[in-house]
Amino acid sequence: MKRMLAMVLYLVSIPAVAQASEQGFFTMNLVWSIVNFVILVVGFVYLYRRFHGEKFFQTRKANIEKLIGEAMDVKHKALQRHDDIVGQMDAFDRSRQQIIDDMNARTEQEKRAILDEGQEMIERIKKEGQRIVDAEVQKAKDLIGEHVQGTLYELSKAQIERAMDSDAQKSVSDNFIRKLK
Repeated sequence: MKRMLAMVLYLVSIPAVAQASEQGFFTMNLVWSIVNFVILVVGFVYLYRRFHGEKFFQTRKANIEKLIGEAMDVKHKALQRHDDIVGQMDAFDRSRQQIIDDMNARTEQEKRAILDEGQEMIERIKKEGQRIVDAEVQKAKDLIGEHVQGTLYELSKAQIERAMDSDAQKSVSDNFIRKLK
């Protein structure tokens, strides 16, 4: 290491010495710049060895590798969690679709049941209406019949009273009553 440092110093100083004869001030600035650079390099090498630079960089490298490994683990876990969530979302979508299909089927069944019940109710209402109409027609016939009978009775009575005397009327009534018994 010392030999290499001496060689670098020698190689750097040759151009500086060659230029020293031409321009004294510029050459001195260059020499001092080179000396400062060499001091800086020597200082870094000293600090590197003094504070176990290799160990520091190895420790730093190990820490970085550890952090990268942890990051890869976190990434792997995140990808697994993502896959799990995607699977759960797919299962949820299938479940949701099945629920929607079931609800639509139930709605159709209830719709059909309500329509059937409505048809049955219409039929019952028609039958009840027909029964009521028939009963009203019968009542009307009975009333008309009673009215006609009453009117006929009154007309016949008036006709009989004009055409027959009271003894003939009594004899017709008695015959009628005997026929009924």
